[in-house]
Amino acid sequence: MSSNFCSKPVDVSKFGIIYAGAQKNVGPSGVTVVIIRKDLIGNAQEITPVMLDFKIHDEDKSLYNTPPCYGIYMCGLVFEDLLEQGGLGEIEKKNKRKADLLYNAIDESKGFYRCPVEKSVRSLMNVPFTFEKSELEAEFVKEAAKEKMVQLKGHRSVGGMRASIYNAMPLAGVEKLIS
Repeated sequence: MSSNFCSKPVDVSKFGIIYAGAQKNVGPSGVTVVIIRKDLIGNAQEITPVMLDFKIHDEDKSLYNTPPCYGIYMCGLVFEDLLEQGGLGEIEKKNKRKADLLYNAIDESKGFYRCPVEKSVRSLMNVPFTFEKSELEAEFVKEAAKEKMVQLKGHRSVGGMRASIYNAMPLAGVEKLIS
């Protein structure tokens, strides 16, 4: 998990291991959260690097090495905020509202904008879109930057645009992009 970590409730019992690059919704760059089922601990192969042998981390209560105190502190602040907002169920509602607004604007543009992702599998965190006329992309990026909306250029392998609307993106930011 990465983009969707802590964006909605997840039944962790359905997973053997969750390895989340959590910097998008939880903490600063480099933060990783690992949730592993107990029965999977202690089965590392001999060639497994020590840092990926979860038995060592379990035995040392996740203190095998010097903990990244700043990252842990920042994650703690985010977790407190998520709870104050009503928990992951409420966060999911907010994220769905933002995503629905943006996807609807794209879908209702009569083809001017297009979302290349099938509706049933669209992300609540990253909304890709293209233009009917691809030559408008550079102008869009330039005009968006004037409005302090940056990093909208799509992924290098996919192209188009990509609006990342992680937990911290307020509804007002999505509304500004739509306008």
